[in-house]
Amino acid sequence: MSEFGRGPRGERDGAGVDAPATEAVARADLRRSRQAAGGPVDPEAARFAGQLARAIDRTPGTPDDGADGTDDAVVAVAAPAPAAADPATDPRRGSLLAPPGTGPETVHTGHPALHRPGPARPGAGPELPVRPVGPGVRETAFGRPLPGGADALPLPGAPTLVCDRTGRVLRANPAFTQLAGRSPGDADSGPLGLHLRRLVVGPDGDARLIRADGTLVRVRVVRWDVGADLQVVMLVELGSGSDARRIAELERMARVGTWTYELASATLRRSASLQDLYRGAGIDPDGPDGPIEGEQVALLCQGLRNGVRGGDHHVDLKLPGDRLLGCRASVERADDGTPVRLVGTVRDLSAQRLAENRHRAAGARFADLVALLPTGVLLFDATGRVIDANPAVCEILDTVPEDLRGTTAAALSAEPEPLSPDGLPDWLRRVPPGVDNGYRLDALPLLRSDGTRVWCGVGVTVTRADDGAPLFLVVCEDVTDRRRAAEVLRSAGTVDALTRLPNRAAALHLVDGLLAGPGRDGVVLVCGDLDDFSRVNSSLGHDAGDDLLVTLAGRLQRELPFGCTAARLSGDEFVVICSDHTEAGGPEALAHTVAALLRTSITVGGRPVEVTASVGLATPAPDPDLRAADLLRFAEVAMYEAKKRSRGGVGVATDVVVRTATSQLGLEAELRAAIADDRLVLEYQPVVTADGRVRSAEALIRWPHPDRGLVPPGEFLPVAQRGGLMRELDLWVLRTAAREAAGWQSEGEIAVAVNLAGLLPGDPEFAELVTGTLQATGLDHSRLILELVETSLVALPPHALAAMADLVGRGVRFAVDDFGTGYSSLARLKELPAQTVKVDRAFVTGIAEDPVDHAVARAVVDMARAMGRSTVAEGVETAAQFEALRGIGVDAFQGWLFARPLPVEQMREVLRSGRLRVPPSTDVA
Repeated sequence: MSEFGRGPRGERDGAGVDAPATEAVARADLRRSRQAAGGPVDPEAARFAGQLARAIDRTPGTPDDGADGTDDAVVAVAAPAPAAADPATDPRRGSLLAPPGTGPETVHTGHPALHRPGPARPGAGPELPVRPVGPGVRETAFGRPLPGGADALPLPGAPTLVCDRTGRVLRANPAFTQLAGRSPGDADSGPLGLHLRRLVVGPDGDARLIRADGTLVRVRVVRWDVGADLQVVMLVELGSGSDARRIAELERMARVGTWTYELASATLRRSASLQDLYRGAGIDPDGPDGPIEGEQVALLCQGLRNGVRGGDHHVDLKLPGDRLLGCRASVERADDGTPVRLVGTVRDLSAQRLAENRHRAAGARFADLVALLPTGVLLFDATGRVIDANPAVCEILDTVPEDLRGTTAAALSAEPEPLSPDGLPDWLRRVPPGVDNGYRLDALPLLRSDGTRVWCGVGVTVTRADDGAPLFLVVCEDVTDRRRAAEVLRSAGTVDALTRLPNRAAALHLVDGLLAGPGRDGVVLVCGDLDDFSRVNSSLGHDAGDDLLVTLAGRLQRELPFGCTAARLSGDEFVVICSDHTEAGGPEALAHTVAALLRTSITVGGRPVEVTASVGLATPAPDPDLRAADLLRFAEVAMYEAKKRSRGGVGVATDVVVRTATSQLGLEAELRAAIADDRLVLEYQPVVTADGRVRSAEALIRWPHPDRGLVPPGEFLPVAQRGGLMRELDLWVLRTAAREAAGWQSEGEIAVAVNLAGLLPGDPEFAELVTGTLQATGLDHSRLILELVETSLVALPPHALAAMADLVGRGVRFAVDDFGTGYSSLARLKELPAQTVKVDRAFVTGIAEDPVDHAVARAVVDMARAMGRSTVAEGVETAAQFEALRGIGVDAFQGWLFARPLPVEQMREVLRSGRLRVPPSTDVA
């Protein structure tokens, strides 16, 4: 029997089959459609298993008279033999003729390559035809498994296997395991997971099954495909006497029927499974127009008359209700080439076509979804070449799919990467299939078509193609902007925004690293601070000041010796970090170099202005626990010492300076603890009127140190200011003074005055903190005076003035301390919401002898009186000063002439008496 040809459905299947043959097929389709209660037919492609026809070929000695119990139907057909008349002119079929295009459609194969029959391949399964792609459907490599899988397939009683498309055994029925002598539960001998070629060898028509014990069993192999992913393989043991029954069972399982037409006797024989198939499809195979197979018989006979060799014909019949039958017929010849019979097979393709349609629709939906995704998707084959790409990734890489396909993953890498033995870059790794085994790369540089790079976040996993081959599925997202933003955020913490030099945090990190290394003895820090930099800002504006800082930063970067790094600490303060001072000529030489680089000349109003900087030098102490913050502090202390001596000076952190700095550092820590533990105390200095009556008392802070004794304010207040403790110190004084003053008993309501230097009206919480403190201590607002130095009241913002006005409305009074020593004029007084002006002791000291001091003090008093403010003179120590101040109209007095600062208990005794002694007046009546 000849191998089935692979010709097109309804077109020429061999030489000599021309247009009349096609018309004959069309008439056959029309007649079948009428018998099946017809309807419109949709052209579609289909596959068919050629090995099935070979399986039903009788072996020598096998009877073909139906005695095998399969109940084949025998029909005497008055059909033409090879020499019969052309079926197109046969009068018995004249009623079936119809003009082209008016009858039911014949389903044809749509691919030209299938129009040429190929040579027979013994033992080979049916080839997978190329399926045409419908309009609007993109080709895609993404497949779907058959619903239900191998376990859902019903198997015949004969020895049968279920394999995937690669030939790997997925399932075996008991008949196979018995025939092969293999136990399904035995990992060593079980067939599951083995490739079919390790179990069966030889051509399908006469193969050998390799049993577990090594013996061979002669079998015939019958294969048929189930969907696009699975293949069922049945083994028919030759010589067992039951071949025909098993073949009949196989036909029913595969929903296949067969017929034969003996050319010598013009006899048509149908198998029982074919009759069942016709009945299930609602077809009467022997209608009034003759047997349904007659048209194919006539067509093949016409080909034989025309000398066609190897004739083969295949047509698909679409029936109502989405039923589809595949009909194939061929010529079987004797050994000498003489035609003996015609053999036909009919297969129910409905379920397969439905599965294929669903498979194709699912693939189309998936392809459309991938095309719509804003995230890039790439599909690589096992060698790392692109086989598919969606529009999003083409936009990221600035290319088109046609240029991208075939590109290797290594060629897409923007940076050279080592390749694995199979040619894959490091970022494309082989992992087991499945999303759970995938991995992600946060940033991978890929190459765009113009040669630039783009940073992508990449997710990689491995999937399977329809044939089981591994595919790399890569999802990528452009993260260039995100990466740039993250870099900006990272640099914001380590880079100065103005000069682009390392900031304080980065400088400290660098110094810590150098101190921990083997070359710590060569480390040097040089701090430089511009002298009177505020002149530049006030004269030229802050933009000019910024330009100056950028210029100096660039000079440091360009001209510093090798091994030195410049950083900006804050404002106009720079630091130079040297990893090995021997490269710079020694520590002092480096310090003078930095001072020279920070010295420059700028033009202001057409005139040059010299800018200098004071620098401080520090080298590591032998202490192994020394940190970068300590070394930087030493350098800053040396810098401030140099600034005290002269402009542009150089200071060195000597042992004395270091000890002083260390002492101040320890003092700062102790002061912070004293504030937290409430170990500070207050003393009060009374403020009296001209007749000695106590009007108020100023709270003065004291620190009784357990080891140092009483630490004077002039020693610890600068430490608090440098350590940022002034606000905490002011809050402590305010709470303590309000609490103690609330318990004072006196004839009048004595107020308490509190100096503020850290808690200022510009603080957003200023009014809230003051009011909350008074409510918590029970002190009335009218008994609180807040004293602020004149310089802290210059150019107050609107919200600060509003906070002061709110407190004044509640009864709190404000006093301007040290008035006349700041930057403002007397006219500034009218803008300040203050009720009291305190005349600074600088004018009080010489008021009795110096006419200038007397004139200034009188001017302050007269201005205050004109504006409705009261005046207080502080620092009064002599009767002459008292007499002069009283003579110019000062309202109240404070100083050692009346009382020194008193502890709270002595202050209560003074208040109980109500008055203090004052010098008698020298006025002459």
